[in-house]
Amino acid sequence: MITHIRMKNFKSWQDSGEVKLAPLTGFFGTNSSGKSSLLQMLLLLKQTVGRNEVIFLGDENSLVNLGDFQEVIHGHKEEELLELEFGCQLQKPLTITTLQQPDQYRQHYELAPLDIDSFTFDTAIRGNVGDLFIDRFSYTVGSGALENIRWKNGKVYYGNRHMNTIITKPNCYGYSTKERHSLLWPLSFAFENLFDNVYPLGATRVQPQRSYHWEGIDPDSVGQNGEDMIASLLNARVDQQTTPYAGKNVPIEERISAWLREMDLAYSFLIKRTNRQTDRDFDVLIQKCPDSAQVTLADMGYGLSQFLPVLVHCYYAPKGSTLILEQPGMHLHPKVQSQLADLLIEVITERNLQILVESHSEHLLNRLQRRIAEEKISVDKTALYFCRNDNGVSNIERLKIDEFGNIANWPENFFGDEMGDLFAMTKAQRERQKRAEG
Repeated sequence: MITHIRMKNFKSWQDSGEVKLAPLTGFFGTNSSGKSSLLQMLLLLKQTVGRNEVIFLGDENSLVNLGDFQEVIHGHKEEELLELEFGCQLQKPLTITTLQQPDQYRQHYELAPLDIDSFTFDTAIRGNVGDLFIDRFSYTVGSGALENIRWKNGKVYYGNRHMNTIITKPNCYGYSTKERHSLLWPLSFAFENLFDNVYPLGATRVQPQRSYHWEGIDPDSVGQNGEDMIASLLNARVDQQTTPYAGKNVPIEERISAWLREMDLAYSFLIKRTNRQTDRDFDVLIQKCPDSAQVTLADMGYGLSQFLPVLVHCYYAPKGSTLILEQPGMHLHPKVQSQLADLLIEVITERNLQILVESHSEHLLNRLQRRIAEEKISVDKTALYFCRNDNGVSNIERLKIDEFGNIANWPENFFGDEMGDLFAMTKAQRERQKRAEG
């Protein structure tokens, strides 16, 4: 699980400060307030995994395309350092070999194993004449200075001691195909493993089709735009994948169908081979109510086709992984936006997922407040933030929620001026009534 993020000079963020993350973290705020950039930082690091370049800013086929360094660096000040940081809790403990300090019994440093279950990573990158260069990167695996392992100017240091290891061309986290014997290799591997288990789903999902062709592939996720949603479901069916629910393991399709009925989006949901073409072609059939005819997903409302990838994403992603959801309630009725909160609570509890969600939905937030009051989810399992942009600089404030779901620092006009609109409407009604009576 990712425990915090921080960025300096990244797009509209001059310095985000340490943003603590929880199993369920929500980012709210106005348009262009920097919400997306908080998540883009993680996508940037994920798409750099395994690449022999400093950092991969992206192209038309990547998770995020950030252009060039000048577009990424805050205020387009290319002389500034781009600094990125995150902390994480590992699913499996990691053992690295470190140096043990001399004491009264030892005159020299000695190699010693160190078991770690968490680390903090940070990197600093500079740009110059179109090229990118690493200023430094480091892993902090303990509270003391000797637990800081860092790279700078081609050399690896453990605390203040040079390790006699030279890595001349790493990327921003230390990946090197030829120098994996170094102290950094286990940590670089842990970095890669962490981001291999980060699964994003964008705000815009693919259009539904009348039929789907599946060649038996085994996708690792539904895809950033939900393009592999049906392949994921079919693969889960073949592999008989289940998900925990109410003390039992049930098929993934069963939970998805149950949520569609609960949300009144569909009465039944069925994937079956079509009679046309080959046995690799499938129809996705939806029945809106018990007495209605089955129709294809393409014939249903836009909201269902855009939300179905969210449902599949929550149940197909491996247990313990981190999901990034951009605007998951888009195109949904307010009632369903509220129920989305219940879905997220279920999967972080039953499937041990971490979910980072960007949203504008007050209905989602209100339901989360209610569930906190009802003790369906504890306050420490949530982290909710409000982002704003002041004169081109993004700022973030954590919402202070108590155990009863009350928000102590509710931002002004958080979801618009609802009370102001009601007051103005009442005033206009009275004035019109007076004119009618006069």
